[in-house]
Amino acid sequence: MRTAMGGFVRTMAAVAVGAVLVTGCGGGSGGGSKGPAVFGREAAQADLDAAGEAAGLPGGAKPESPEPEGPSGGPATEEARKRKDVADRMAACSAVRAAGGLRPGEAERQFRGVLAALAERGWKEHGPVERTPVGEDGFVLTAQYKKRGWTLFARHTDADVLRMTTITATEDACAARFTDAELELLEG
Repeated sequence: MRTAMGGFVRTMAAVAVGAVLVTGCGGGSGGGSKGPAVFGREAAQADLDAAGEAAGLPGGAKPESPEPEGPSGGPATEEARKRKDVADRMAACSAVRAAGGLRPGEAERQFRGVLAALAERGWKEHGPVERTPVGEDGFVLTAQYKKRGWTLFARHTDADVLRMTTITATEDACAARFTDAELELLEG
């Protein structure tokens, strides 16, 4: 069963395996004169970047996770090759903005600022921001928004020395083409 949090985990797994973002399923952000412009990966990325900049969230870096390389320079195992293939396909229908090393006291304010800026850009809150305690002093904030066939998962981790915000938007129709086995591969 696919749940909202399961979707978040799967989306974050796709990001964590270091997928390179390329234009894919969603198409571009342009449109013809026959109705509204298509809202695709480029438009979603522009929203994430503009919201991050408006809130003072640094960077725009894409999180990467190195895979062990085989003799050919690619993934070392068959499972790693399959995971990379699925991650690359997922990246084609995703947009990401991430920032780490955030300053204490500013990080949560910046996260909430990004959410407010996304709302100004037409993203609709799909549920309230959830705060989950981590350890004695830490917490994780999660939020989900939707816009024109896209779902956005935002996560801010503030625990001890780790302060990181990751915002991932995924095109619903494209993400629905992945099998449960493929999504589980990303989680593993």
